[in-house]
Amino acid sequence: MQLRNPLLLSLLAGSLHEAGAVSQGSTPCVDPAWSSSDIQIVRDVAFGSAFNFVTGKNETLLLDAYMPPAGDSRKTRPAAVLVHGGSFETGNKESDDEPELALNLAARGWVVVSINYRLEGYPMPAGLLNDVAPIAAVEDVRAAIRFVRKNAAEYRLDVDRVLVAGDSAGAIASLYLGYVETAQHEGHSGNPGFRSDVQLAIPVSGQLVTQAFCRTVVPKPTDCKVQNLTNNHNNEVGARPGQPALLMVHGTNDLTVPYANAKAVFDRAQATGLKSKLIAIPGARHVPFRELFHTGTYFKDFMSFVVDALKLSADECPTPMETSVVV
Repeated sequence: MQLRNPLLLSLLAGSLHEAGAVSQGSTPCVDPAWSSSDIQIVRDVAFGSAFNFVTGKNETLLLDAYMPPAGDSRKTRPAAVLVHGGSFETGNKESDDEPELALNLAARGWVVVSINYRLEGYPMPAGLLNDVAPIAAVEDVRAAIRFVRKNAAEYRLDVDRVLVAGDSAGAIASLYLGYVETAQHEGHSGNPGFRSDVQLAIPVSGQLVTQAFCRTVVPKPTDCKVQNLTNNHNNEVGARPGQPALLMVHGTNDLTVPYANAKAVFDRAQATGLKSKLIAIPGARHVPFRELFHTGTYFKDFMSFVVDALKLSADECPTPMETSVVV
């Protein structure tokens, strides 16, 4: 990945947290093996380029890499590609809480990249009424997935255990990559010759019908600023072999991307036998990362499904660190 730069060297030279004995009730890959301060972060790595039809310029695509400490001795490690939100018109690899998701995954053993992609959703809302912006984004996400596999040998990555996760627009891109027929092409954003499939898609506040920014969502979405209900890809979920498992996270009071539309995707996945789970967070609004990370057992449930869906074996999971009891 061309990650050997001064920042990485300083991180490698720093003190590392060694995982302790497994504490009672801990589960490898579900519970953290390191703290967030132990994670190596390398920023602004170029992984491809593509022509942006909105700006009229060729755009260099960058990612930030989040990696377990150098003391991690596992022979193979799962990988994750994270895709930010922003209505396909704003945002970047440090937007929303994607960095916190990256740290959470890296602390549990993943090698994670959070990416930039072309933003072609202009003008708003007209730019969001068709598939042009999401498909351009998917082409760039595929380049990042290929980049991960291109560097798999050097960074000990398991090419058959790769997930894609995103929020809002990034969630929609993740869904398109996994399930939408017209998005099943490689594009020309970089790293040809490597696979761009994933084994798990994780949309946080995503949908497969064009409807957003609504005034109300109960009992059904009404007065939505973005709406083209004929652009509906729900029936493509489970419609062909080889589609990834699906883990959805959604707030039930999401006015930006209605919960009902996420539920429709999940219901279709369940009806077709696709391995799937929906973590519905009652009363939560758009992109409920705060609740996911810090409320109840949501994140433990989240990680448990991830481990199961990727069929992670014990040798691919680091030993959880011993947790201390606060009196």
